[in-house]
Amino acid sequence: MLSETNYWSSLTTRRITRRTALRGASLAGVGLAGAALIGCGGSKDGSAPAAGNTGGTSAPGSGATSAPAAGQPKQGGRIARAQNSDPPSFDQHGQSSTVSNLPSTPMFNTLVGFDYKDGDEKPTSIIPELAESWEVAKDGLTYTFKLKAGVKFHDGTPFVAGDVKESLQRQITPPKGLTPPRQDQLKVIKSMETPDDLTLKLNLSRPSSPLSMLPILGQGWMAIYAQKDIANDKFDWKNKANGTGPFRDMKYERGVKITMERNKDYHVKGRPYLDGLDIYLMPQEASRDSALQAGQLQVASMGAGSAESLKKAIGEKANFFRRSTLGFSVLNYNTSKAPWNDERVRKAVNLAIVREDAIKVVTKGEAVVGGYLLPGGDWALPEADIRKVPGYEPQGANAAAEAKKMMDAAGVKEGLNVTLLVRQAFYEDLCLFTGDQLQKAFGWKVKQDSLETAVAYDRINKRDFDLVPWGHGVSLDDPDALWAEFYIKGAPRNYSELSTPEIEDAFLKQSTELDPAKRKELVNQLQKVSLPALGKSIYYWSMSQTAAYKQVQGYVAHVSPYNDKKFDTLWLS
Repeated sequence: MLSETNYWSSLTTRRITRRTALRGASLAGVGLAGAALIGCGGSKDGSAPAAGNTGGTSAPGSGATSAPAAGQPKQGGRIARAQNSDPPSFDQHGQSSTVSNLPSTPMFNTLVGFDYKDGDEKPTSIIPELAESWEVAKDGLTYTFKLKAGVKFHDGTPFVAGDVKESLQRQITPPKGLTPPRQDQLKVIKSMETPDDLTLKLNLSRPSSPLSMLPILGQGWMAIYAQKDIANDKFDWKNKANGTGPFRDMKYERGVKITMERNKDYHVKGRPYLDGLDIYLMPQEASRDSALQAGQLQVASMGAGSAESLKKAIGEKANFFRRSTLGFSVLNYNTSKAPWNDERVRKAVNLAIVREDAIKVVTKGEAVVGGYLLPGGDWALPEADIRKVPGYEPQGANAAAEAKKMMDAAGVKEGLNVTLLVRQAFYEDLCLFTGDQLQKAFGWKVKQDSLETAVAYDRINKRDFDLVPWGHGVSLDDPDALWAEFYIKGAPRNYSELSTPEIEDAFLKQSTELDPAKRKELVNQLQKVSLPALGKSIYYWSMSQTAAYKQVQGYVAHVSPYNDKKFDTLWLS
């Protein structure tokens, strides 16, 4: 068991072998796991153990269900899933939507990853993927990885350390036209060395806790590409994928489906178990629900409005999973123009949004109130503390009048024309709810500007909007990852472009603190100074509901929508 006093003394610079088990434990009074931070675990051949049940582990209060797996994994068969639009690209480094992640992830590997059996994706569940073992210096400034030998990309190119180096560097200093959403998460890497083809050394500009650094490297977006593909400025990222992952030979029929086949030369012995994957492109939720009910899709998410009817229709033929997720819905303000550059306006809008109504109307009750970190997770402020933040307190009888008074003081009158940028097939209901709230509270004339996914992302990245109600799904419940992506100055998804010196200072203090208990206190302070700045107004954090037909074995419901899509551990009974 690790304690607060011996935590860092357990970090040595000796080599940790693949047979080293990850022995994690909750730190006294903290609830943050530590043992996964010094090495890697797995089976004797370096592969992760096969998942042993079809149910998911659950985050606090998630209510996830589980069922035992039947028998040992066996080869054969295909699994069909669906998504609501075409992927803008198969380039993981520049994307942030499941419509890119879902079809891309099975074709790639990351340096380290999360054990599929741990649906909560704690730091203790970090396992090797392309890394075979690793060492973390006691001062948190150096990470050294030994890499797996004999790995090949799908086109036959041997995998070497230079591929990892260039894949990380591509996100740190991206080429023209690429905007990596996780760029700032990696900027702590000062330099990288490859003393030989199977060794990678990361030198950091400041200490970084393995509680954060290893999960950041292990999130599903950190795909490792062949350096020759990175150097090829004509590589067609929108239609091609050349990875080391368990599935290959992708065929993409725009607007119809994406298929891929088993990689018979996969570097994990015996994997994947499936012959292939099929991902159907189905914009209409009703069509996806019908296909799931008919058994044409073996695994599928269920919308809050249709989940109960689908459960009744499918009955005992499937297992059903309900759990908290790393998905949250927000309102972004364009602070480059009036009136959104006025703090009083943002505070009035934030106060006028009734979060309980948003949960009831938009999610049909499948969400919870929260701040900037996963409610009930290791890092989150208690809800009672969040409810003390202005605009997040329970709405009293005078809330609407207070919001209107604040807006009047800012000089913004009734009749203001406001445009909401809407991402089609995703956030229409959230935008309609927001428009209704603004019209009721302030008498504004609200217009919906509905755009397909690629155009909506382009507009929000160019800051070409008034207000954007949007849903974010993230890979990690981690303060370094979340603030570097959303809330500090220059963060790629800080669409409101809001930060303060207090936020920047609090972020740096917690990020460089290596003692977990002390860091927990600093993360609490980071949240308390960040929430009132309204970089984003948080509506709610989502619950997910998923169905997996019982012939699908090994399925686990995960807290993140981005780290569990490789499908190499699933099999069909």
